[in-house]
Amino acid sequence: MNININAEKRNLGKKSNLTKIRKEGLIPGIIYGNGQEGIKISINARDYTREYKKSIGGIAFFDITVDGSTYKTFIKEKQIHPLTREITHIDFMELHKGKPITIDVPINFDGEAPGTKEGGVFEIILRKIQITCLPKDIPDEIRIDISALNIGDSIHFGDIKLSGDVETNISDETTIAAVSLPTILVEPEEEEELEGEEGAEGTEGAEGEEGEEGEEGDKSAKEEDSKKDSE
Repeated sequence: MNININAEKRNLGKKSNLTKIRKEGLIPGIIYGNGQEGIKISINARDYTREYKKSIGGIAFFDITVDGSTYKTFIKEKQIHPLTREITHIDFMELHKGKPITIDVPINFDGEAPGTKEGGVFEIILRKIQITCLPKDIPDEIRIDISALNIGDSIHFGDIKLSGDVETNISDETTIAAVSLPTILVEPEEEEELEGEEGAEGTEGAEGEEGEEGEEGDKSAKEEDSKKDSE
């Protein structure tokens, strides 16, 4: 999808200048060209968000107009604040005819897996694939039909047919999605408390031994007393 957006040039300044730009409702960014110095820009955050939402689920190409010149670009990197989730900076990469680029293509799924009706769980392993190709061969998205997936079935990268001259480092065995049985957690059975019984037996044994020793001691004492009396 092509998105047209206007931008203004900005000068490289201090970090406080970038904070000021953001407070004014603008997003700082830069357009990288073919070995040329990047063009520092700022774009209206509201306009960007409104247009970008139209491309959710597919690849967005941005035709950015700066000082009367239009640059055909795509987003190379986007920085997001960890707390507010607001976009703090965008790196745009300019497209050049005849020069390949590396880009992430989103994966979307069609249909409903029959295995889910039998209790299976549809799991998405990969949501996007990184490819390298010429701008004219970039697909907006990759669509996969899952209407034949039963429990235990899976889709691998080798099952996908990409059009055009596209390269990728992903192996054909890489799993894209699968339908599996839900994981059931089994609680271990409680072990019988045998330690207390063993301790009780040990105590009884000790008491018995002490009793026998006491009886032997009393017997010896009586014998000694009888001997003294006879003397």
